[in-house]
Amino acid sequence: MTPDDQQPATRGELATARAELATALAATEARLIETMRDMQTEIVRALERFARGNFARMHRLEVSDQDLNDSLNALEERVLTLETRRPL
Repeated sequence: MTPDDQQPATRGELATARAELATALAATEARLIETMRDMQTEIVRALERFARGNFARMHRLEVSDQDLNDSLNALEERVLTLETRRPL
């Protein structure tokens, strides 16, 4: 086809092209939204794994801290008993 053979597009052809473009854009938008949701899910899962690990560490520290507090309280009580010479 040479440039002289080209005819201007009709309104019908333009409407068809617009409809095809709108359909393609809607499909692209749907794929993009799905991809974004997948990314959000991956981020939330990664944060959950990180939080679970931190929770386990914090729980271990709190339990260990409680044991140390109990030992310290017992020692303080014994020292107080010795200092005040109270009978056991």
